[in-house]
Amino acid sequence: MLKTEIRSLRKNVNRATAIMFIVQLFGALGAGFFFVVQNVLGVQHILGATEPQNENILWFILFWATDFFFVVMAVVLSYLIAGLPAVAPAFALSVYFAHFAGTPVPGVEMYKAYFATPMQNGGGANIGYFGYLILAVFLAYCIKYLFVAWHNCKVFLGGKLDHSFDKMRAKGKKLPETLTGIGILEQVDLIVLILIMPVASAALTFLLIHYGIEIPFQALGEALIAPLTSLSGTSIVLCALVMGLMVGFDLIGPVSMSAFSVAIAALAAGNAQLMTIYGACFVTIGWIPLMCVLLQKITKKGGTADTDDFNLAVSGPINAFFENIKLTVAFAMPYAYRSPLTVIPGLMLGSAATGVLTALFGITNTAYLTELPKYGNGETFAEMFARGERYISFTLPLRSGDWLHCRIPLFVLILLGALIGGACILLFKELAVRGQKKRGTYVESSGDIVLEFRAYGQKLWTDFKTLRGKLPAAEGEAVSAEPVEETPLPKS
Repeated sequence: MLKTEIRSLRKNVNRATAIMFIVQLFGALGAGFFFVVQNVLGVQHILGATEPQNENILWFILFWATDFFFVVMAVVLSYLIAGLPAVAPAFALSVYFAHFAGTPVPGVEMYKAYFATPMQNGGGANIGYFGYLILAVFLAYCIKYLFVAWHNCKVFLGGKLDHSFDKMRAKGKKLPETLTGIGILEQVDLIVLILIMPVASAALTFLLIHYGIEIPFQALGEALIAPLTSLSGTSIVLCALVMGLMVGFDLIGPVSMSAFSVAIAALAAGNAQLMTIYGACFVTIGWIPLMCVLLQKITKKGGTADTDDFNLAVSGPINAFFENIKLTVAFAMPYAYRSPLTVIPGLMLGSAATGVLTALFGITNTAYLTELPKYGNGETFAEMFARGERYISFTLPLRSGDWLHCRIPLFVLILLGALIGGACILLFKELAVRGQKKRGTYVESSGDIVLEFRAYGQKLWTDFKTLRGKLPAAEGEAVSAEPVEETPLPKS
């Protein structure tokens, strides 16, 4: 049973990440469209915006899909595991930790910080992106097995009641034959199955995430600030190594954010090297999945990289060339959801390799200290960091700085670090696949969300033709006696 459950969980995670990819892609393309229409073509007052301050908010609406992909993942995955009873509690809990777990700020202000998380390390940064996977899995299985327990309880208690009813009938008491113990207990199903068990599961999940992930990792992040600051004064290479490991560990979580705060403190003192290292480590994460998938295709090792793996892996680097570093790393996280024990160590090692190389070559992006952001509001980088801005800070390694001494060398080092990280993931995947096949828990992945959409479109077209053939002709339209030969749709 355990092996079957593990295989089922892996299939459900793959399915949830495929759906999440569509949500991310929709948000990215939609936001990009409105950004081009408003900022490049100069077309304003779309979607009902009537005031200048509302114009930029419109494309933020679609960025919601990319910013809160972990909410979608939590809802979809919990639904795939436990069905309808898990939808409402999964949505409520994931939105709570994404929006309200940190310092409360107005909704629009959340978009001034990376991944729409509130400033002061609030919101989604509290539990990291992997906290939402743990949330969805624990919640769904809690609901699932509480339902099983309730069914067994009804069978047991119903049998006891039936035995009592039989005794009462034997004593001459007139009880209808249709009266059964399970029938009586099923009268309270509405209360138990809809109100009690999902709420109890949500409460248990909240306690687990809040006290098992949020508080301990917040404390860990705060505890790492002092030693990392001290290390930066003694060995910049070791500091870069540790910073890269921290970034690869949770990306938008408290551990990575503590490294970010150390980089901000150094920048405030006039030293931009740590911020350059941090940004390079962060951007590397977006390239590592692509390197791993390519290596899987070349070496035929590490299990099967399906089309959905490729879709996730290639989407990040594509966004890098459009100067959207936010989306460069956003697609790496769903890829990590698919195999966390193999991907996260690779992300950490690849990010650390980039950090060490950046420190060894002494690359410093002076644009942090001297230039204004390309897409800023007149503030300097230092001023933005001081008020908690994150998004533009992460985009700097590929957006600003001298080409020959900063951008090109950083790009080469990022690719090299990504190659190292991808090779490490490939090794870990190969070891994991061998172990899973031996234990009987291996799942061969063959998802292709693009073909699925195409097949669905073809099905709708076929259904439409069938329906059109059955409906009577419209008024004034002659019905041909000869069948009309139609050109078949191209097969995928």
